Amino acid sequence: MNDSMHVVYVDSTARDDALTALKSVDGTLDHVTTLADCLDRVDEATCVVTESTLPDATGVEICERIRARAPDVSLVVFTGHGTETLAGEVVAAGADGYVPKSQGVETLVSRVVELLVDRSGTERASDASRKSTGTDSDVLVDGDDSTSGNEDDDIDGERTRADALEELQETAHELMRANFIEEIGTIVVEAIEDVVDQPRAGVRLYDEETNRLEIVAMSDELRRNDAEIGAIGPGEGPFWDAYERQESIVVDDASTDIVPYELDISLGSVAIQPLGEHGLLIVGSPGGTELGVSDVHLVNVFAATVEAALDRATRQQELERTKTIVEAVGDGVYALDHEGHFVTVNDTLTAVTGYTREQLLGEHVSAILTDESLERGTHAVRAVLEADDDYVVTYELTLETIDGDRLPCEVNMTVLRSDGEFDGTAGVVRDISDRKAMERELRDRKEKTTALHGIVSTLEECTTEQEVYERTVDAAEGILNFDVCVVDSVHGEYLVKEAISSMLNEGEYVERMAIDEGIAGKTYRNQRTYRIGDITTDDDASTSANAEYQSVLSVPIGDRGVFQAVSTRRAAFDQYDEELAELLVSHVSDALERLAFECQLREERDRFAALFENVPDAVVSAHHPDDEPIVERVNPAFERVFGYEQSELAGESLDRFIVPPEAAADADTLNRHGARGEIVEREVKRRTTDGLRDFMMRVVPMELDESTSRTFGVYTDITEQKQRQKRVEILNRVLRHDLRNGMNIINGCAEMLADVVEDDTSVQYADAIQERAGELIGLAEKTRAVERTLDRGDAATGPVDVVESVESAVESVEEDFPEAAITCSLPDRAHARADDMLQTAIFHIVENAVEHNDMPTAAIDIDLETKRDDGTLRLSVADNGPGIPTEERELLQEDQEITQLRHASGLGLWLVNWVVTQSGGTLSFDTNDPRGTVVTLEVPYVDTTTSEPVHSSATALD
Repeated sequence: MNDSMHVVYVDSTARDDALTALKSVDGTLDHVTTLADCLDRVDEATCVVTESTLPDATGVEICERIRARAPDVSLVVFTGHGTETLAGEVVAAGADGYVPKSQGVETLVSRVVELLVDRSGTERASDASRKSTGTDSDVLVDGDDSTSGNEDDDIDGERTRADALEELQETAHELMRANFIEEIGTIVVEAIEDVVDQPRAGVRLYDEETNRLEIVAMSDELRRNDAEIGAIGPGEGPFWDAYERQESIVVDDASTDIVPYELDISLGSVAIQPLGEHGLLIVGSPGGTELGVSDVHLVNVFAATVEAALDRATRQQELERTKTIVEAVGDGVYALDHEGHFVTVNDTLTAVTGYTREQLLGEHVSAILTDESLERGTHAVRAVLEADDDYVVTYELTLETIDGDRLPCEVNMTVLRSDGEFDGTAGVVRDISDRKAMERELRDRKEKTTALHGIVSTLEECTTEQEVYERTVDAAEGILNFDVCVVDSVHGEYLVKEAISSMLNEGEYVERMAIDEGIAGKTYRNQRTYRIGDITTDDDASTSANAEYQSVLSVPIGDRGVFQAVSTRRAAFDQYDEELAELLVSHVSDALERLAFECQLREERDRFAALFENVPDAVVSAHHPDDEPIVERVNPAFERVFGYEQSELAGESLDRFIVPPEAAADADTLNRHGARGEIVEREVKRRTTDGLRDFMMRVVPMELDESTSRTFGVYTDITEQKQRQKRVEILNRVLRHDLRNGMNIINGCAEMLADVVEDDTSVQYADAIQERAGELIGLAEKTRAVERTLDRGDAATGPVDVVESVESAVESVEEDFPEAAITCSLPDRAHARADDMLQTAIFHIVENAVEHNDMPTAAIDIDLETKRDDGTLRLSVADNGPGIPTEERELLQEDQEITQLRHASGLGLWLVNWVVTQSGGTLSFDTNDPRGTVVTLEVPYVDTTTSEPVHSSATALD
């Protein structure tokens, strides 16, 4: 045998005649029984002859795997289990020939020899064939498993069918080279036209978007049809039925309407063959004829071949799309064989590693991985293989570039399997250098932020502002890694350095600067942070600043000062530095606020302690568990007034010591109010070591803005005041009653005496007695009016018509003094915020001006001015009398003290002064020109559109 011819025969049930015939071919013959053994030898083979059924593979799989391993080897299927469908499938899968065993070994040898001749370009294989068979055979392949016989007609039929199958083989090879689905349709239609007499053939493919079968190729007869051949959709005849059910249909009489459109050509019978999910192959005969059985079988074989070609083209298109995606994706993509060698890499992976594609393909993956990463990847593959289901595993590794650089990467990997066996891995490699850098930055930020929050405890330990400033600089240098830092505090109109970095020497900084100067001043004035990358371009930069520093970060510390960090590098600070600096300064501000608050508390505590210790009233602090006042502390005045030492009272119930038994119930009620945080004010009797005394007791909560059980009790001793008040009331009541009664008797006697005496002297004495008695009776009445005025206390006031009060007073005075000349300048209405006692006061002013006038005619001018700017109205009463003595004025205006030698001559003006004062007004006296006095009364003005008059039931005139 010629050593250049190497035939591998694969058949577990090989016939001896087949082995003998193949050995006669000039060359080498190897007989194996499994596909695996064949694949081990296929690299050296010239031709492979195989059964379609082997122990480890069958049919199409056998052809595909042999073709995958050896694309150029000649391949013939020699089978005893074949059909025409199988013939089409194996040819589509890559077989060069298909010979049923029923055709005999002669046909097999002829096909093998022909393939070898085509391969070698020599006739030696043909000579060997004639030598071994004794004949020139034109029969190359057959598609029938029946015995051929020796009859001439059978041989002619077989040769016709063989020619058809030969055309099928050539068509199959052409289909395998087609790259587009539409191209496949054209090839098939042209091939059918060569083997079927006058066919009406077409290929329809399914369009997912329209859900219809679109025509993509047709024979010339159909193309010459004038009518438009449209698409076919669901329910539109046998074409759709065959596709939907995936069943072959033969329509014996196609003269009926089998398509939803008009045809101007006649049809005989039609074979409709599904092409899987791709569409349909349709072949029809001319009108009046029928497709033969062999034609229908041939259509079936063609359909199988076309379906396989369409599958391949679809996979090829998907593969091309996948390749495009793999190359376009921004991440590296790879595939490794089962030993870890690269079989696929994309451009991204080569760009990342620096290796070329040729350098990586076939190289072990360890060439670009660290040892640790290789071990991690091996562990990940093992984990996937040990799992029940394959899945994508994600892990991190370190990739080494051709330059020795190391890149952190993330891999999404899965395993590849072939026939259920591990065949390698595939994955996506992503450079995560940026992510790692961001993670490091985030960790750094978190650490710095945590450290800055931790500085709070350090700042809380500071007892002075200076300590806070120094700790601020330390934190900025140690935590934030700032080069040079300073803290300025505000002193009047200047920013003064309080803390500076240790690396700054004297002379390298300005000790103080005005708050309207420099970047620090701008920061303080505007209360905002400034981050300046180039100080030399900033107009506010101080001219005395060190020229060495190029950038600055300036942050206000509230209204207390400024924190600044500077650097010799330009743009040394970023947004994150600004945020961290502001966080640090916020903690510093809180610490300074705390110190200020603590200082204020100490001052308030000292002031309160001084007040508590020195207030003349007795004060006790207590808390109220179960509404009972338990003493916490008492002041020295409490010890002096009540006679108990603090050591005796502390921790004890206050009521047990100072509340008399008869006042216990009332004390319990007051305790409950005080325990609820209410303010209590009440006159009470309390027990001291010297006996019972009267007190004005005030209970106030220690915290007014919330409910508290702690209170202060303030006891003002009013015992002597009440006793004195009682004595005055008794004396006033007795003296006023007895004085009025006695003066009435004296007045009556004086009247009778004047009637009985005759001499003028006696009459004068009687008149004097009567006049003085009348004065004393009037004084008693005025005293009664004053008492009523003082008893009113804080009586409610409302709008009082001053004009009406003046007119009423003038009318009363004119009745008593008709000779007086009284003129008034009054508006129609003018209301004051007072009560009706104001009318009494006005009466006394007018009466006093007339009664004490020494002129023949008392001239009185009354003027009322309203709506003044200060919200008051002014009533002026001017007379021409002798004027009010200076000492009297000073007493009324409280410029002099009342003594036995200094006192007002009457109660009228005193009453006026008290009424006006209680109304919130003022009373003043001026000298009238040329003679007399001007008494001016000013009281609050009231707009009557928003107020209603208040009427009193009694006045001093009643």
